[in-house]
Amino acid sequence: MARTVRTQVEMIAGHAKAAPDRVAMRQKEFGIWQELTWAGLDEISRALAAGLIELGMDHGAHCGILSENRQEWVLAQFGIAAAGGVVVGMYPTSPAAEIEHLVNASDTEILFIEDQEQLDKIVELRGRLPKLRQLIVFDPRGTGQSRELNLVSFEALMDRGRAALERRRTEITRRQALVRGDDTAMMVFTSGSTGLPKAAMISHANLSAAAEYSREIFADFPPGTNVLSYLPLCHIAEQNVTVTNALAGQMVMNFGESLRTIRLDLRDVAPEIFFGVPRIWEKTQAEISVQAATAGRLRRPVILKALKVARELGAKRRDRWSAADRLRWRFWDLLIYRHIRSYLGLSRCRFAITAAAPISEDLLAFVRGIGINAREAWGMSETTGAATIQPDWGCSDGRVGFFIEGMEHRIAEDGELLVRGPIVFKGYYRNEDATAETITEDGWLHTGDVAEHAPDGSITLVDRKKDIMINAAGKNLSPSLIENVMKSSPYIKECIVIADRRQYVTALVQIDMDTVRIWAENQKLAYTTFRSLAENPRVQELIEGEVERLNRQLARVEQVKKVWLLPKELDHDDGEVTATMKVRRAKIYQSYGDQIEALYA
Repeated sequence: MARTVRTQVEMIAGHAKAAPDRVAMRQKEFGIWQELTWAGLDEISRALAAGLIELGMDHGAHCGILSENRQEWVLAQFGIAAAGGVVVGMYPTSPAAEIEHLVNASDTEILFIEDQEQLDKIVELRGRLPKLRQLIVFDPRGTGQSRELNLVSFEALMDRGRAALERRRTEITRRQALVRGDDTAMMVFTSGSTGLPKAAMISHANLSAAAEYSREIFADFPPGTNVLSYLPLCHIAEQNVTVTNALAGQMVMNFGESLRTIRLDLRDVAPEIFFGVPRIWEKTQAEISVQAATAGRLRRPVILKALKVARELGAKRRDRWSAADRLRWRFWDLLIYRHIRSYLGLSRCRFAITAAAPISEDLLAFVRGIGINAREAWGMSETTGAATIQPDWGCSDGRVGFFIEGMEHRIAEDGELLVRGPIVFKGYYRNEDATAETITEDGWLHTGDVAEHAPDGSITLVDRKKDIMINAAGKNLSPSLIENVMKSSPYIKECIVIADRRQYVTALVQIDMDTVRIWAENQKLAYTTFRSLAENPRVQELIEGEVERLNRQLARVEQVKKVWLLPKELDHDDGEVTATMKVRRAKIYQSYGDQIEALYA
């Protein structure tokens, strides 16, 4: 049965007609939340479309957005869509050399940039971006009288569009009528952990199907439900949580002032739905650990006891709690947990999601134990976001839950997970070979993930197929499993396992500066820089003790025998991690080859 495709532009128009005065989004500026209704959003989207047409944008043109999260990002996205264009999201943390690849690989003609910092990168690439002809800047401060690639401000574009809207209204309607379900609506770049990022083409039909699934998953959440947008909107997961959910269920998109103010913004918004990649939950645990360690002499043992109970209870499925378990949790919730959730800004959160990377079971137990209903999901750019979700409180045998209805899946002989359904992407732009390797002729997507079925039919992911390591004895090892166990320590921020063709497992470890700093100060240890702290023998002993403790959770063959502490934080600019903070293993092995060999000397 064919699905009805509703474009994002049509969804906005529908909400503007049905509930014109209902709030669609909020932006925090100078501490004050400014509201925009669905009717206002519809008007701005069409005004921006008219402005883009005035600038000479053709139907089907590729328009990039290079910016941190802000309201203008989504407004630009909808304006591009209303003008019949293709949205190309780009990571604002990307250095100039990477932006050169992103712009050229996607044939971007018009680029929205955030500010002077992003303009400087484009200026650095002058003459190396042959198809780029127009820049539009959200925050023009510091750009002065620059006319680089016909630079105009976002406000000027909107003013121009409003003046031309009546004249261009018929053209906008005509372009919308030309849109077909299989047309590309958006390009989302892959992380590029093993090579250059590829532009995954997401169709209007993909986005429409994702919105349908959102309505099913969040059926219990009424219009007006709050979500806070803070992760990069060029990532498919944030597009799912912020944009798709808002359009599907008339939720409110909230944009804080910056990543630095996220804790204050969370307390302001108190979202009912919250998405966090594992690193966010790791930072949350580390922050609470620091608060506990620095609490007063009377409060500290009580908080530490509460956190110990949280880990114990969180490790058990809630549907298997005894009456005693429930009573014990209610006691500690009244005393401690509800105050932690309030401090975190998650006091009203009923549905928390963790996805985009594996998360350790210990960390998940901690999050659930303090009363946050964290549910693992799985998806990728190539599946337009989430394809699986756990039930309430993670009550499934498999780690990432069940596939949403309408999605087919099977596990190949080599363990790779294959999926098929309406949210599977079109392919990679101008990369037929990679597309053919990823999608079979009958529509099966090779995910690259090794998976296992649980007895209840849910799914557990083992690791990325390309990352599975085989030690010297021929034993298959999952580095992400080992690394996530290690990262459950509040003192370990990053862990890179070495085991391929080796006789035992070793690891490179990046300390968590915030928590190790507090520990060092309590121990009266002197330090000046990250390097001096990481190279302190007492810190080495601390990390080795944590590794020894956490090794008890692993099989003997998986246990880390030796570690070396990295003298610096892994950096995107140095090519050590991707824009989404995924480790580029090949680069790490190359940069620290001598240190790795010393671990096996």
